[in-house]
Amino acid sequence: MRQTPCLASARQGMEVGMFRLVLLALTDAADGASAARVASHIAARHGAGFAVQHVSGPPRQAGGCILHLPTEEDLAARRAGVEALCRTVMPPGLTADVMLCAGFAHVEILKTARVLEPDLLVLGNQGEADDCRRELSGATSDTALLMAETARCPVLVVPAGAPEPTVPFRRILAATDLSDSVEAVLGFAARLAAREGADLRAFHVLPLAPGAPVPSAEYLSRTLAKARERLEYLGRNLPTPRPMAIGAREGEPAVEILKDARESRADLLVLAPGCYGPEAPAAGRLLAGARCPVLLVGPLAQKELARNASAQSKG
Repeated sequence: MRQTPCLASARQGMEVGMFRLVLLALTDAADGASAARVASHIAARHGAGFAVQHVSGPPRQAGGCILHLPTEEDLAARRAGVEALCRTVMPPGLTADVMLCAGFAHVEILKTARVLEPDLLVLGNQGEADDCRRELSGATSDTALLMAETARCPVLVVPAGAPEPTVPFRRILAATDLSDSVEAVLGFAARLAAREGADLRAFHVLPLAPGAPVPSAEYLSRTLAKARERLEYLGRNLPTPRPMAIGAREGEPAVEILKDARESRADLLVLAPGCYGPEAPAAGRLLAGARCPVLLVGPLAQKELARNASAQSKG
């Protein structure tokens, strides 16, 4: 089971994919099966190395959460459990490097990501680990959003009970507020769609504040038409296997994006973590309500992707 990521990625006969190393991060209370299944299948499809980090977070006891280090017996049991999980869900021929540590999940995972420099970080449901982090630190943000804001690679969040990925992604929905992140998000989603052979749909929501006066029908029609034109312009040269579909609606962003994801039967949702701004973040509500994996392309990941694309074009 243990093997270094560089050796695990040396899988002969496979087409080179978008990712060289996929890092899966699990916690004590996470539903690890769905995340492990998605992460390992992505690694196999892209001929990537596969590393698994298990973080033992603060345990919850009567009266609150406490911090303590696991014993050798605890570590042995947890390693056996993680390796058994990997053997159950991994495709044939893929190997994993398993790492164990203790602490706050977002701190330990980001430290590992800085050392290993994965191209994709995959997270499962953080469960009680996220609850304890909020209790002990007073923070309110989701762990996934914290990591997506500071990780140098995209962060894929897999909800509990996600469908088994027996085939590549078929329908990818890229949601955007048409801010500065739009080109990075659409570009990454398009390259992934091309590599996976998936349909790509770009979707924009004109946000309407609850209780605020509804703009005129003429204003809504004109503004949504401009949004569609902008998306069509951005998608004209994207490397998608089929023309990119376009959608735009008015309403509450998270509600409309989730509705469109269900209607279009998307099996992957791609967006920037700060989509629709810090004052009305849609990403947290999307993570809570999504039925499919959500891929967050944060600001540092956007810069890294742009740097890599520039280097490839010069090469």
